[in-house]
Order: sequence, then C-alpha cells, then structure tokens
Amino acid sequence: AGFQVSVLEGGYKAFRRWAMAAVQEVKPILILGGMTGTGKTDILTALAAQGEQVLDLEHLAKHRGSSYGALGLPPQPSNEQFENRVGLRWAKMDRDRPIWIEAESKRIGLCRIPEPLVQQMEQAPILEIERAHRERLDLLVKHYGIFERQELIVATDRIRKRLGGLRTDEAIALLQAGQLAEAFDIVLSYYDKTYRYDLERRSVPRQSVDVSGLSPEAAAELLRARSLYFCPAFPSTSSCNDSGNKLMFIADLTK
Repeated sequence: AGFQVSVLEGGYKAFRRWAMAAVQEVKPILILGGMTGTGKTDILTALAAQGEQVLDLEHLAKHRGSSYGALGLPPQPSNEQFENRVGLRWAKMDRDRPIWIEAESKRIGLCRIPEPLVQQMEQAPILEIERAHRERLDLLVKHYGIFERQELIVATDRIRKRLGGLRTDEAIALLQAGQLAEAFDIVLSYYDKTYRYDLERRSVPRQSVDVSGLSPEAAAELLRARSLYFCPAFPSTSSCNDSGNKLMFIADLTK
C-alpha cells in the first residue's frame, strides 16, 4: 500500500498566507496566569480533557518557556513551522466558546508567537492561579528533579545575569548537593519578579483563584466555574448564553 497524499491548492506559499491570516481572526480568549510552579500546564491538560478549548502553545513550540524549558523535549520546530501549527490549531477553534491559553511572553524558546495572536492575548482577561509556595517547590522538584544534575546546572547558569552571580552560585551549589527545592527557591525569586512585572503592565480584567491542595482535575473544575466571572466580556459565547450557567455566574458573584 502506498501513502495517501494531498496536494495544496496554490502550493505552500498559499498555505502559508492562509496560516498567517488565520491567526488574525479575533476569538474569545481566557488567559491562564500564575507564577512558575503553580501547575498551569497540567491544569491546561485537565481543562482540555474536560471539554474546554485549549491552545497549548508550549506543546506546539516543544518548549516550556523558561531557561529549563527544553529539558527532556525534542528539538524545537523552526519559527515558520511553529507559526503554521498555531494557524492550523487556531482555525479549528470555535469562535463561540472561550479558548484557554497559558500566559506566555512573546517568545517560547526560539519560537515567536504570531503578533496578531500576541495582541489578542494581551487584551484578554486573566484567571490567575495561586498555590502555596511549598507546593510550588514540590511541583518543580517533581517535574525537573528527573533530569541530570548537570542539565539543571547549565539551565540555571543561563540566567546568571538576571539572577545575579552570587545567587546563581548559591543555587548551583545547592543543586550539586542534591538540595533541589532550596535551589529552585532561589530561582523563583527571579521568575516571580519577572511574572509580576508582566502582570502589572496589563490593564485587563483579572481574578485570582487559589488552587492550593487541588489536583489538576479539581483545579480545572474550579477554574471552569470561576471563568463565568468573565461572562460580561464574552456575552455572545455559548457558555455564557446558557441559562444554567447564568444562574451559576450570578451565584458566584454573591459569594
């Protein structure tokens, strides 16, 4: 049996123009915010499993977005490949339902998010998850403790200029001693500061949701309920037009 093939009408250049035009279409977005170690990616996965529309940019970019983001992942696609993948996914998204996207900078590793999508993300409301500091450290150890110590040291050294020489040396010494939680605690001082700076420059609706002690599945269920807080921003979406959801929304505001 041979391969099934398709021919692009107009060729690749026509497809490329289509992909870049696709991301210009305005659709309702909910940004999932939260500091490093709050478990945003796991919660996005749970949201998708519960039927929500999710655009996982880090999955498409094969990178988690931090200095440690390439660990354990295959090589990143070219920027053009990444843009094409984003365009394909965006075109499939239902404009009548909110699309959950993790808060990201304009660049994920070497991949740049298409500017039209960046602009939409920066204007979208934010559901900011919060988690106890100890839980954040435990999650970081769980996700990154599986990698070779030298890989973690190299990734830490990459942020030396931003973290500071002394703090970087302290973090590396702790990694060498196997004290991962203590090392990540130092690293969080940089990432938390960066996150707060980015958050404060955005003048968009924002609601904080404490997910301490919750599994990704339970956190996703809570976030789905709290997302109705933003119904005034999405009056035409099906989730906000449903009468039962409206009643839940009103009840939530009275708490």
